[in-house]
Formats: sequence, structure tokens, C-alpha cells
Amino acid sequence: KNVPDTTVIGGNVVAQVKGTSEKIIVITGHLDHLGMRNGKIYNGADDDASGTAALFAIAGYFKKNKPKHTLVFAAVDAEETGMLGSDYLVKNFPTDIKNVVLNINMDMIAHSEKELYASGTYHNPQLKKSLENIVSPIELLFGHDDPKNKKLDDWTYSSDHRSFHKAKIPFIYFGVEDHKDYHRDTDTFESINQNFYINAVKL
Repeated sequence: KNVPDTTVIGGNVVAQVKGTSEKIIVITGHLDHLGMRNGKIYNGADDDASGTAALFAIAGYFKKNKPKHTLVFAAVDAEETGMLGSDYLVKNFPTDIKNVVLNINMDMIAHSEKELYASGTYHNPQLKKSLENIVSPIELLFGHDDPKNKKLDDWTYSSDHRSFHKAKIPFIYFGVEDHKDYHRDTDTFESINQNFYINAVKL
């Protein structure tokens, strides 16, 4: 879609941790990046290995600590070519998608000094109170979701949470501002802030 001369063949990786209720929270991060360009490897350490690795850490935690609601962990493919993996997941959800009450999407959560955004409360104000109660050494900010705010880009359709939003499912998108390594071959493990990233995953 975004790359008209390229055929993309991929797949989503999806797992579930059963909760005690029928409600489902879907946690997403995209597993693809830009591949190779002009002989250079685009690793995508922040975009979005950071979100995919966070999925595994969070899944491991809730495997040991049974959640109230069922959690579906989805490493989705082809985000960079138009959110194709998350679109497919929403349209072909393995159980009744009416039980999905929230999407938490993580895309670029490692490359910052102290600020992480929780975007989506403009559309889902009922979620803000829970987020405001989080205690963390990093600063959780709100925004990037109001189309009338000209100071901050609107991230409502910028990543895989878009697919859920279009299906009228509430979302919170965790991410950082664009940075000097965004969509460059310099987005490597060495360029991320490891302490910030660990705290972002905990948050």
C-alpha cells in the first residue's frame, strides 16, 4: 500500500493469556521494519523491536500473574506498508471481537531521555484517570490525538492502533516523538536509551 512496487508476504504472531472475565485487551507491537535499502540494513531497534520485545516481557509477567481480563498479545506484521497485519487481525479475530474492550499499542518506546506519550485519551477520556495514577521515573505525557491541536501531530492513524480505532475499539498508543534515527539505518540497539526503555516497559 505505502510501497506500490513491493509485494509483502508476512504473518502475525498471536498468543493469549486467559483471564477470569470474557473481556479481552489486545496488546500490539509491529514486528516489521524497512529491511535493506541501498545495501544498508534498517534494523528498527526502536521502530519497532522495542514494542515487540516489550510484548514478550509483558506476556511473561502475566503468564505468572493471572490477569482479570483475557490478554491477547499480537506481534503484527506489515505496519510499515499500511498497517496490513493489524487490519487483518481485526477483520479475522480468532474469537468474538465484540469482547475486545481495549487495544494497547506500543510503537517506538525506547528512544527518549525522559518522555513517553500515551496517545488516545482525546478519543477515550475514560482511560485517562488510570494512566494518571501511574508512578514511574519517566514522564508520561498525553496528547498527539487531538486533530484540532496544531502544536502536536495527530498520531490517531499513525500505527497499528488505527485498525482498532476504525473498528470503534478504544486504544492507548504508547510512543515517543520522532527522533534523529527514525526510519534510518542508525536505529540500532546502540542508539536507544536502555534505562528509559526498561522503565517504559515497566510503565
